[in-house]
Amino acid sequence: MKFINVATFLAAAATARCTPPKNLPTTTLYGVEVVDTQLVRDARAIIKDFDDFLYKHSMRTWLFGAAAIAANETLKKTIDLELHAVSTILHDLGWDMTPNSPWVSPDHRFEIDGAIGAVGFVKGHKDAKHWDEYRLEKLHDGIALHASPGLNYGKNQDVQTILSSIGFDNPGGRPEPIPEEDYNNIVKGLPNDDIIAGTNKTWIWFAATKPEATYNTVIEPWGEAFVPGYNATGHRVFDLLNGSS
Repeated sequence: MKFINVATFLAAAATARCTPPKNLPTTTLYGVEVVDTQLVRDARAIIKDFDDFLYKHSMRTWLFGAAAIAANETLKKTIDLELHAVSTILHDLGWDMTPNSPWVSPDHRFEIDGAIGAVGFVKGHKDAKHWDEYRLEKLHDGIALHASPGLNYGKNQDVQTILSSIGFDNPGGRPEPIPEEDYNNIVKGLPNDDIIAGTNKTWIWFAATKPEATYNTVIEPWGEAFVPGYNATGHRVFDLLNGSS
């Protein structure tokens, strides 16, 4: 019997991973230099016809993250900028309320819809040869985990940075990693005055249209408060463990 040298096998597997392209083309948006590959341009094209609040939220998420990365020498040298761009631009595909949206399922949580949609988009793109399973897994995780704070612990730096970037567009003013000038330029060009109303509208829509996907999630209170007939009792982990139904 021939035994496999585990160290050699792991080294070969690591070598087999495709290396993300370096020296990517860039452009400047709202004062921030960002990666400008065809894949990123096509990701931006997907969201351009979304509800205005959602388009602006998705773009701000990307630009806030890009500005924070550019201001950090370590991240600047290590982060996969194309992966970061695609993940942040497409992170809320699952929020698309367009009738018969190709991105929204009848039964998945919105962040899973977004992850599946983004991975499918990349796999179907002509530049997919630059994306191996490991890179696609980072794309999936960066989106799938973004509505569950705390689950990112121990993940790789790319995923950590994607999740941080998505969190930058929460209400509350400028997050510290983003330079003040960049933050002001982005918010001036992509105003965030409608993000709270847009989020409320979307989460109520989820609770009304696919309640099963909202039980035990951050959206559950919106269903309880605003959707007639919505009742999570009997569907929660609490009910399962305490015999309630």
